Amino acid sequence: MKKYYISFFLLCFLGSNLSAQTIWDNFEDTRKGTYGFINGTFIPYFENPDPTGANTSSIAANYTRNAVELFDVIVLDALMADLSDYLSGAKQMSIDVWSPVAGTVVQISLENDVLAEPANFPTGRHSAYFATTTVAMGWETLTFDFSDQPDASVANDNVNRMVLLFAPNTNTGDTYFFDNLIGPELAADPCEGIATDLDIFNDFECNQNTNFVFSHAGLNFRRVLNPDQMINTSDYVATYTRNAEEEFDIIIGLFDSNLALDASDRIEFDVWDPNAPTEVIISLQNASNDVILEMTATTSISSAWNTLTFDPSSVTAATDIAKFVILFDPGVFTNDQYYFDNFAIGNITNVNDLEAIQNFRTFPNPTSRSTTFQYDLEYASSVNLSLYDASGKLVSQIVNENQGIGAQQATWDGTDFSNGIYFYTLSIDGKVGSGKIILYK
Repeated sequence: MKKYYISFFLLCFLGSNLSAQTIWDNFEDTRKGTYGFINGTFIPYFENPDPTGANTSSIAANYTRNAVELFDVIVLDALMADLSDYLSGAKQMSIDVWSPVAGTVVQISLENDVLAEPANFPTGRHSAYFATTTVAMGWETLTFDFSDQPDASVANDNVNRMVLLFAPNTNTGDTYFFDNLIGPELAADPCEGIATDLDIFNDFECNQNTNFVFSHAGLNFRRVLNPDQMINTSDYVATYTRNAEEEFDIIIGLFDSNLALDASDRIEFDVWDPNAPTEVIISLQNASNDVILEMTATTSISSAWNTLTFDPSSVTAATDIAKFVILFDPGVFTNDQYYFDNFAIGNITNVNDLEAIQNFRTFPNPTSRSTTFQYDLEYASSVNLSLYDASGKLVSQIVNENQGIGAQQATWDGTDFSNGIYFYTLSIDGKVGSGKIILYK
């Protein structure tokens, strides 16, 4: 397959006199650390309110301070390396900030999350750093100066929490944006040395080749630790709680550049669904929001990871696929919480190349009415056999069940279907093969 993406390197964010080495979060292709407790309203996927200013990123974090809290906090968890250079000033942290007013103080506190408890200040608070905005209604890069060590007994290599405070010791409810958080080096960076795989749109870890620009869910769509690693072993995934006030609740994202597809490509999407079956739609669109292709798949297992497969082969000639829209359970009003991960391109193989399958055949094919699928299973498996029309729309779910070892058979009746080419996918324990059926009358 062919895809073309623009890469943005970390060094483009580093000032000439700034020696910190790690971007923790640019809300686009680099996401490190885990957001824990937050007092205010924090939306980590939000369009940049001023992309023509000092920060030209597409995406930034939106944060509205909780006016009830004097010390409103955003907590990020990540184990940091030796902080000695930050105490001496040899290295400094920085954040791009959009503030509604100049003179806003922003504080960073580095802590040990075991020692630091809500009511035991200063215990566990390794060090504090401050910066102040000088621009109103615009972007600027804040560089943080070391202030003090509330608890000097915390070792420089025993710190695993960063706490951000906007306008500490006030009761403002202002809304801020921030981006390009450059913090201390991590003690262990799981993505160090791993090359980007452009076939993976977003795995919420080392491959984040899409930008999410809108979600009806707002703060209920973010990157979190995987709650169920039995099937999907990723450390991080996205959590998404559907907005029950929206009948067609959507998540909108942009590909890094226009997506090009080969005929054998399929789009894969891992979903943890609390209440299967749930319909999931992926709509591919151009930059003008025109729908190029809408694809549908359905989860089959509750409270577990499902791998959904979508067939975009009918638009392999399209050159203007710039955007995607994801809908969970469209046409209803629910507030179910889903997790999703590994949004990627998968190359479909021949059905007979699947490890669990022997003696696969379809007959008759071409057919004037019905087609029978026969195959032998080498071992008991979870089986899904689905049929799609030439536009990629699911038209029939022929098999969706656990099947035992041995001979299997299923029939599709095409009596009420129009002439044309139909594509089938056979999924065996998440591994997918594909083929086509020709219907004529």
